[in-house]
Amino acid sequence: MGVAGLAGIALTAAACGGQAANVALPAKAGTAPAAPAAVTAGPAPTPQEAVATAYRGYWQAYAAAMTAANAAQARTVLAPYEAPAGMPQLIKTLQVVWAAHEVAYGGAVTHVKSVQITGTRAILNDCLDLSHFGAVNRVTGQIVPESFGLPNLDYYVTLLRTGDRWRVSNMQSVEVPCKP
Repeated sequence: MGVAGLAGIALTAAACGGQAANVALPAKAGTAPAAPAAVTAGPAPTPQEAVATAYRGYWQAYAAAMTAANAAQARTVLAPYEAPAGMPQLIKTLQVVWAAHEVAYGGAVTHVKSVQITGTRAILNDCLDLSHFGAVNRVTGQIVPESFGLPNLDYYVTLLRTGDRWRVSNMQSVEVPCKP
């Protein structure tokens, strides 16, 4: 399943929430993209750390793009993290969510288990938790009840390096649940 496929699953769940129920809101987990980390003295990150950082940035950018409700702004936010080939389908999927007046609520929690790099290609294994990532109706302010994903999703993610950046190009789920 490609990045657009995972996005489609997450966003279809968000878009198909139906009528918003009046429910208690769970605590937000990383709603807004984090500010870039301050440059600190110390050793440079390993290549594996750079890949994992890019992957985590992807999920922050994805939540910001989902909240943008605007294709041009979403492309700008996602461009540093998403491989260009996947961008059209990702924007198309986001447009379905925006048409339902929904935006991101919370965020994905990553549990990177391993990173293997061969040249300009990296394979990252994540025990992804989407149970803190859902949608809220921007008109009513109500959470979309069935929009949150599942915890402990075992994913293998391909990232490609272009220039000095790693970008997500594919996500493949594994049928067996994982443990963070």
